[in-house]
This record gives sequence, C-alpha cells and structure tokens, in this order.
Amino acid sequence: MFLRSTTGAGKMGRVTGSERVMVFGAGGFLGARICALLDERGIEHRGMTRSTGDPHRRFDLATGHCYALDALVAMYKPTVIVNAAAATQGDSVALTRGNVVAVEALLSAMQRTANNARLVQLGAAAEYGDAPHGTSQDEQAELRPGSAYGFTKLAGSELVLRAQRNGADAVVVRSFDISGPGSTASTLLGRVVRQVEETDTLQTGSLEAWRDYVDVRDVAEAVVAVAVTDEKLPPVLNVGSGKASPARDVVQRLIELSGTGAKVVEGAGDAGSPADQVPWQQADTRLIEKTVGWRPRVSLDESLTDTWEQREAAVPQEAHA
Repeated sequence: MFLRSTTGAGKMGRVTGSERVMVFGAGGFLGARICALLDERGIEHRGMTRSTGDPHRRFDLATGHCYALDALVAMYKPTVIVNAAAATQGDSVALTRGNVVAVEALLSAMQRTANNARLVQLGAAAEYGDAPHGTSQDEQAELRPGSAYGFTKLAGSELVLRAQRNGADAVVVRSFDISGPGSTASTLLGRVVRQVEETDTLQTGSLEAWRDYVDVRDVAEAVVAVAVTDEKLPPVLNVGSGKASPARDVVQRLIELSGTGAKVVEGAGDAGSPADQVPWQQADTRLIEKTVGWRPRVSLDESLTDTWEQREAAVPQEAHA
C-alpha cells in the first residue's frame, strides 16, 4: 500500500497497480525527482525529455509533430500525464513556445488520444507576482506576474484551467521557489553553487527579495500525491514551505556551508525575478494539505546543505525550475 502522505491530514490513497504515468520534462531538475519517486513507489511510468536520451524517450512538446505526439500518448495509454517541462530562460519567443505552445500541444493530444487521463501541470509562483510583505498567497490570490516567464507560465496554466472547466481531469500545481540537490543554473541557488566553485567573489543581482523556498523532493512528493489521489481535486494547488526567507540570508548560508569564504557583490549580476518587481512571496499551502494531506518535510537548512554536498547532481535545464 502507498500512503500519499505520512503527515498532515492523514488522508490515504492506494496505488492500484493500474497507474501509468507519463512525465514530460523527465530529464530535468524536478522531472527527474518525480521519476525517481515513481520508481521508489513502484508506479509504472515513462519519462519524456527534449534533451536527453536513455532511460527516457526524446520529444519536444513545443516543436514535435502532433501526429508523433498522438502516437506516443496512444501507445502508452497513460492514466496520468505530468507536465514538468518548461522554458525558464530565453527570449519571449522561446518562453512562449516552451510554456504556452507546448501546453496547448499536450492538451490537444490528450483530447484526441487520452481524454480520460489526468493532467498535472506544473505552474510557478511567478504567475502570482508580488504580494504585500508578510502575507501569504493562496490559490485565489491576484495574478500579476512581473516577468515574461511569469506571463507565459500563467498563459499555459490558463489553457489547462479552461480544459478543466470544460470537463477535463486537470490540475495546476503551482510550486514556489524550488531548492535542493541538482539545482540548475536557471535558479538563484544553482547559480551561486556554480560561482562559488569558480571564484571567490560572487556577482549577483539584488538580494533584497523574500522567497518561499521548497525542496525539490517535497515538490515531487506533492506531484505524485496529486497524480494518484482519488480525492476530488481543486483546479489549482500551491506547493511551498509556507515561510518566506530573505534571498540574501539564503545565499550567505549556502556560502557558509561551502566553507569557501566567498564574498558577494550585489547588483552586478542577474538573480532571477528582480527584487524591485517581486520583493515578497510566501505560499499558503492549506488547500493541498486539506486535499491530499501533503506537508513539506525537508527544512530549508537541510535543503541548502544537500544543495552544496550533492552539487555534482545538477541536471540539464529543461525541467521546471
């Protein structure tokens, strides 16, 4: 028996052995963790990736032919499709293709070949944008993204939510800032790790922002819980730690754990979402706790420790970040 959560509301779900999960973005930061957890739980799955080969199959949702995608989905007959692929960097065209065109392609293929499957779409806190300092953003919070990434992720989520309103079994899981081993260069922590390995002076953007950091392993747990639950799902579920932390403190702690004594020069590089545009984000995660019994289990300090100690585990940047 698989317990969807060992914490929280005590809800339980059972893996029946009939689950067949298809994971897009399986070669990336979050997708790889989701596949590893499915393996651990004995849940049949197939990974799809746009940039790596074995053990996954290669397919790019944004550019692949619709007939090829139809054939892949129809052949595997998934009961659940997880879309953990996303474009996190690039110009507006690349972001639109990776976060909007790709989602539309997947929804269209599911309508033709897997209309009874559940879709778990990985959204992002960037869709919410800024909130008043000290507040928590729940699933009803105002949506006002402050970056091209946030706007395109929101557009992809809106496509999924439209399908859900029209009867599809679909849910958007909005993760806040993902930390942990394997952090890619598209994340602040991933960039810090790489700079610390190469220089004793780090060039960063403003570190004034407060962010809700949640470990990649906890996010994978949440995704799998949502994927296999037999509970009725709301259209959107937040995944975060529920506690905002100053980016400056997080970076300094990561440097402390590295033991390098590196210095930070702020305002000389890119630190992701500009602090002056999105100075505060903190997740309200009560809905996912109530729905599937999920709560984060990995502390921020443990996540940062593992980020440094397992830094060789970094994976390609294709996945949601």
